[in-house]
Amino acid sequence: MIWVLLILLLLTAALLMLRKPQSGATGIDSVGHFKAQLDELEADRKRGLIDERDAVAAKVEIERRLLRRERATDARVVTDGGFQSIIPCALLVLLVPATLYVVMGRPDLPAKPGFIANNRQMLVEEGGPTYGEALKAIQAHLEDAPDDKRGWDVLAKSARAIRDYSLAANAFAELARLEPDEPKWRVQQLEAMLGMANGQMTPAARLVLARLMSDEPNHPAGQYYMGLAFFQAGDEDRARAVWLALADRSPDDAPWMAPLRERLEALGESLPTISDDEMAAVAAMSDEDREAFIAQMIARLAERLEANPGDVEGWMMLARSQLSMGDRESAIAALERGISLVDEADKPTLKAFLDNVRTKPDL
Repeated sequence: MIWVLLILLLLTAALLMLRKPQSGATGIDSVGHFKAQLDELEADRKRGLIDERDAVAAKVEIERRLLRRERATDARVVTDGGFQSIIPCALLVLLVPATLYVVMGRPDLPAKPGFIANNRQMLVEEGGPTYGEALKAIQAHLEDAPDDKRGWDVLAKSARAIRDYSLAANAFAELARLEPDEPKWRVQQLEAMLGMANGQMTPAARLVLARLMSDEPNHPAGQYYMGLAFFQAGDEDRARAVWLALADRSPDDAPWMAPLRERLEALGESLPTISDDEMAAVAAMSDEDREAFIAQMIARLAERLEANPGDVEGWMMLARSQLSMGDRESAIAALERGISLVDEADKPTLKAFLDNVRTKPDL
């Protein structure tokens, strides 16, 4: 497929170079005209006279026309050089993209989502409207009923389905406005914004995250993305501390544990796991035997930490074990002692876990 495109590009260039210059020029600087339109559009956008989505669409159209005009001008200039200029120019047009494709191309990769056949032209269902038609209908309805939560929900999820993350983020923001006590809308707005930025935490996304953390400081999604924000900012220590604290208070089968483990492993952290056989053996014990087993484990662990006080994972395991016995005060005391003994670089990890223990009564 790529070679067909390259040949078409070559033929187009040849036709442009062979085309005779047109007479009767009016003397109007059309290139300057289009550039002036771009300046006016940017000014209107800054004044709020046009919304961001329409501004982007208009800018793309003007730039397309400008590019076409500049290409036409270039073609006339080349023509003045005669037929001899076609051969080297044609070779250049063919060889440059071909070389780039050979060096950098990856024909084995699937197309990027943004280039998969116009998603708005896909049918919502067999015989039904296209996504583009459906989205326009929903948006028209919401102009008359801006407080229709069901409408915003359908718009948000439909836009997300065709990877129009900008529209999805705006719709989730409206749902957050209508239901400010429901954190899931902020989470989904944040995730749509990350989709817009290919996973990067932009300043706008950070504002949404800050609002989520202000309203729900212990929300697992908020904790995960806060760690991501620290990580992308280059603060790996704080990212590690946040993610370890989240892992410590999360069940092993929580849906966010798989990506969380991957993030921590990339930072050199391996979360402790218990084998199925060990879990089955503990589960089969009576309550008395289980308590005695845990008490013995706590005693052995505390003894080992006296000899190796710099073991961060050991202090956290000790605190978790004490919490499982319902002894919150001992867990807090163990973490405080660990903080006083571990290296400075490891203190944030224990402090983050200690904060969770103190602020989460059901931890």
